[in-house]
Parts: sequence; C-alpha cells; structure tokens
Amino acid sequence: MRGWVDGGYTFNGSSPTSHFNGPYNAIDRDRPVLNQLYLVVEKALKVTSGIDVGFRVDAMYGHDYFLAQSNGIERNQSGSPKWNREEHGFALPQMYAEAGNKTFSVKAGHFYTIIGYEGVPAPANFFYSKSYSYQFAGPFTHWGGLATWNVTPQLTFQGGVVNGWDAFDRRSDKPAYVLKAQYAMENNFLTASFGVITGEEPTAIAERTGQRTRYSAIIGVNPTDDLEYVFHHHYAYQEDGKIGGGTARWYGIDQYLYYRLHQKVKAGLRFEWMRDEAGTRVGGSPDRGNPNFAPFAGSFYSLTGGVNYSLHPNVTIRPEVRYDWFAGGRNPYNDGQKDNQVLVAINAYLQF
Repeated sequence: MRGWVDGGYTFNGSSPTSHFNGPYNAIDRDRPVLNQLYLVVEKALKVTSGIDVGFRVDAMYGHDYFLAQSNGIERNQSGSPKWNREEHGFALPQMYAEAGNKTFSVKAGHFYTIIGYEGVPAPANFFYSKSYSYQFAGPFTHWGGLATWNVTPQLTFQGGVVNGWDAFDRRSDKPAYVLKAQYAMENNFLTASFGVITGEEPTAIAERTGQRTRYSAIIGVNPTDDLEYVFHHHYAYQEDGKIGGGTARWYGIDQYLYYRLHQKVKAGLRFEWMRDEAGTRVGGSPDRGNPNFAPFAGSFYSLTGGVNYSLHPNVTIRPEVRYDWFAGGRNPYNDGQKDNQVLVAINAYLQF
C-alpha cells in the first residue's frame, strides 16, 4: 500500500476573468488546487520463472479526477457526468488482476494506456503541467486485457483487446486493439518504442461510430548519466470526426531535455507542437465550467522550463514556467481574447 498527495498553484499572466487557463484539462485554473490524493493497493507479480498472481487497485480524489474517468463508471454511457459534478472528484484509474512471471504476463480489468509518453500519476511526470498530446490527443485508460512479453531484457512486446478509449460501458461497445514494441540498449544509451491503438469510436455525427487510430513513436537518448533527450511523435485520425462529416486528423511532436544539476536537483525543458486540423480535439471542459470551448482549428505550441527539487526522498517540489501560443482561427486563451499566454506554477507532491 502506497500513495501520494499532490497539489499546486498556477499564476496566469493574462489574468482571465473566468480564472481558467485556456483550453486545458489539467492545471486549468489560476488558483490553488489539490490535484491528487492518490492511493495504490497492490500485490505485484514476483520475479520468478513460475506462475504468480497479483492485482492492483488505484483510487484518486482531487482536481485531476477528470483525466481518469471512464464511461459507465464515473460517467454515464453517453459521457455525461455521473457522480463527479464539482471541481474536485473521485475516480478509480486502475483496477486489474494479473497472472504470469518475469517473461510473460496477462492483466485483465482497468489499466492506464500504454500509448504516449506522459501519464496521470504525479510521480511519473517531470512537469506539473501536461502536454497537449496527453490532454487531448489520446486515451487515458482502458478496460480489457493486455499481455506483456519480455522477449529479452532489452526487447518487450505488448498487445491487447480493450473497450476503446476511457470506457467500461458505452452506448456502442466495440473492441479496440492496442499494440506496443519497446527496445532499450543494455546501457540505456538509446531507447525506442512504438505504440498504436485502433478501433471504432464515437464520431462527431450523433449515434455513429467510425475508425479511430492513434500511434506514438518515442525515442530516448542518454549520452551521459546526467543528460537525457526524449523525442515523441504522435498521429491520429477519426472517420467522420468532423461535425459536417469527413476525416479529422491531429498530430504533433513533443521534445524533452533533462539535465541533472545536483544529486537533488534536475532541470527540464519541453517544447511541443500539436496540430488540430479540424478543431475537434482541443477544447475546454464544460462540465467544470471552462468557457474555452472548441473549435480551435490550428496549431498549438508551448515551451516549458522547470526544475525538480528532491527536498526529501519522499518530497519533490516542481516549479515551472510555461509559454503557450496558437496559430489558427479563434483565440483560445484569456477567455478567447488572446492567442498566447504565460503561466508560472509551483507544485509539490509527498509520497507515502
């Protein structure tokens, strides 16, 4: 049993009257928030050549509940709110059983997606704020089954069948297929992975579904023990994803550079570009009162710099500065009045 408490404050240089920081799903308000009160209960698989059985259950309360909800659990089949109707809410991000060993294992239930670079849990991310590619471009969790095969210590394959994006029970339950291959050199100088998910998902046309496919390609380079560079490219399309019909596409590039300044201090830089061709992905969260609604057809850019300071083995402080700008149609920042903004955030999490 373990967990953490995560919270922070974000200052918006544009001072929007609504107090919402543009079309975000995370760090979306310029006021102090409790992001995650997170608890994990787990029996991990033993490192054995025999067969072992394990399980994991995650529970989260806080501002970030929005990132871990499922249709049919925290939301209704249609995606409308069920029990979370306030700024802070409760979610069950993971709940699965697992069987196998160090070479091959299978999990069944609810688990985080294997597609993409960033994730929901605070300790899994360097930055407090999330990239556009994580907030808007892909799934957060799945319900279904996933197999993992560690072919060698360097090469791993994963594959599974799930009920689409972020859904336990939806109006049209149809299977989606998720695959991932990952390779790491013995000295970790180079790591590479490619993951893809494809299946039928709801479209912009009521009561219809269409093929939606998303992939992520990630390359990491560690030239020294203190320096790391990560390149992430993502691409997705949705049949009938446009309100008037036609295929919607969204894609982009994220780049991360990390450097350890001291045993307790690590600096990071993130540059991202995301293109939402039809303005179908990036938008506010009306359930939480965010007035920055889509469509925002165009390109989103951001440059983020920050530091992780390990005040204690269980306490990490994460200040950051983020600059966003947009090239396209309607302005997405300062309640639709500007096409750029500056955010300054201070965040900390305590693990227990």
